[in-house]
Amino acid sequence: MSTIRPSLRWKWFSAVAAVIVALLFAINLCLDLSLPSFLVAKARVELERNARLVSELVQRTPATELNAVVHEWGSHVGLRLTIIAGDGTVIAESDKPIEQLATIENHLYRPEVQSALQNGVGSNQRRSDTVGVDLLYVAVRESPERIVRVALPLHDVAATIQHIRGSIASASAIVGLIALPLIFWLAQCTSMPIDEMRRMATRVAAGDFTGRAPEREPGEVGELAGALNQMSKQLESRLQELTSEKAHLAGILAGMAEGVLVVDATGKIRLFNTALRHAFQLTDAAISKTVLEAFRHAGLAELIGAAPAGRELTFLQATDRVFTVEAGKLIGDVGVVVVFHDITRLKQLENVRKDFVANVSHELRTPLAVIKGYVETLLDEEPPTAETAKQFLGTIQRHTLRLEVLIDDLLSISALESQQALLDYTTVSIHVTAAAVVEELRSRAREKNITLALEIPADLPVVDADVQRLHQVFLNLIDNAIKYTPAGSRIQISATTDNNFLKVCVADNGPGIAVEHLARIFERFYRVDKARSRELGGTGLGLAIVKHIIQAHGGKVWAESELEKGSRFYFTLPID
Repeated sequence: MSTIRPSLRWKWFSAVAAVIVALLFAINLCLDLSLPSFLVAKARVELERNARLVSELVQRTPATELNAVVHEWGSHVGLRLTIIAGDGTVIAESDKPIEQLATIENHLYRPEVQSALQNGVGSNQRRSDTVGVDLLYVAVRESPERIVRVALPLHDVAATIQHIRGSIASASAIVGLIALPLIFWLAQCTSMPIDEMRRMATRVAAGDFTGRAPEREPGEVGELAGALNQMSKQLESRLQELTSEKAHLAGILAGMAEGVLVVDATGKIRLFNTALRHAFQLTDAAISKTVLEAFRHAGLAELIGAAPAGRELTFLQATDRVFTVEAGKLIGDVGVVVVFHDITRLKQLENVRKDFVANVSHELRTPLAVIKGYVETLLDEEPPTAETAKQFLGTIQRHTLRLEVLIDDLLSISALESQQALLDYTTVSIHVTAAAVVEELRSRAREKNITLALEIPADLPVVDADVQRLHQVFLNLIDNAIKYTPAGSRIQISATTDNNFLKVCVADNGPGIAVEHLARIFERFYRVDKARSRELGGTGLGLAIVKHIIQAHGGKVWAESELEKGSRFYFTLPID
């Protein structure tokens, strides 16, 4: 919900009115803070003068008549008079008859009495315990043996203060009532032409150049309106030119597959296209930053500084990306334009090809070397005995079969990776497929005294899958578990539903896999224990085939393991 912003007229009116109100409030506050203390101070001076007059009269009054005289003086001047002996005994009191003087408590430790004894004069402001009202006391030492104290009820001062406050408040209200309408009228007259220019500027900012500011006002306001009208005409013309040029440039940059970066002469980014934005996750916040701030790549900054130049640069992101980067100077040497061509995929394919050739060569070399050696022995001028020759031929047969399996796996994974393998989708029961594989491998498991526990419920939902490929997944995972778990182990095959997927687990209680190997065990030819894998006849492609089959079905595959606690291989398949 948008808020309504106050107009300039109301801002002027509110500001000036607030100043006047603040000034009136400050005047009242200052009077409120200073007037009581001022009046009390004046009263204190007057009381001190009266106390000294009373002191002179007391000196000429006999002690027997003192209370009656004090009572009479107090009634005439409207003050409370007290005569106190040096030991604090009250010997005369204007508000008490003489017979009650003995009941008045000792005044020696009253603050004003103590101050008068020490300094000759003292004062204090408090509530009287004797008469029960707030009083201002002033005490004057008449002699070392006697003190004269004069007290004034503060309700007289309070009444005076209240009267003055009321007068000031009334005057403030009258000033406000007169000033506020005048301020509003002045604010309206002043803000009206400015408000018209504001509305015109707002339309110009929105792209509407038809409006004009009024130039009827004299002085600076009229000149400002004329300048705004002239500026509007020039902006309209320039904007049309820039819009046309920007449309052409944006169309060219948006259509480029390569990333484009424009840097000004100070090294700050001025422009980049959509391809570069997506490649490096750039935001508009990168504009006006330096290349180092936006890309965090010293090599790119050096290349731009050496423009015209080009080189191959690697950028560290979630995965390393490689670009051929060409930097050239703009006309007039006002900056540099940089073009990024992403060759990451080409580099990856090149590395994959190199690794693939190296791995295949390595995998083929061993069985071929064995076959070649035994064939040469059999073709020797002195051939071995028939029994030895039969053993040699058996070895040649095993390695030939290994080559056959390796070639079949290579063809299979090549078809899967190139997405040329067509999947024959049918309705498949996970329980039935897994049970067939378990039955197929049960004899091999029995040879190692390994228990195969099929714990997949028969009532799980069916899935659409290629039954032969799914059979191959189970066969590779369970066969691997049989190969790499010691005799007497237990292999568990289970499955559950997880949202819209079936989640299958093949778990064993074998030696387990170290954490550093888990992220790579689904790579081609990757082996945790290379020597043992070859002894067991593995090609290093089984788990890679599993990964590609499951991914082709829209699922995921992963492994979890702890050393000496076994391994668990998971894969998911979508449920229709």
